[in-house]
Amino acid sequence: MNWTKLPDNWWCNEFGDQIHRYEILDDDDQCQIEYHLHHAGERLPWSGKTHTLAEAQRQLEHSRASMT
Repeated sequence: MNWTKLPDNWWCNEFGDQIHRYEILDDDDQCQIEYHLHHAGERLPWSGKTHTLAEAQRQLEHSRASMT
């Protein structure tokens, strides 16, 4: 699966799945990184979230593989 990085911390693969990187402040005002996943064709805005880009890519790739 090929991932293309687009502007503003956003990745997309050839199937239209997307990953968006967000910086979130926690209760102690510490910056936490979250990657929000979106499966192409789903009506919900986000399919899940992780704390690393690699994990986000693995989750989308795994779910894509299980669909075939």
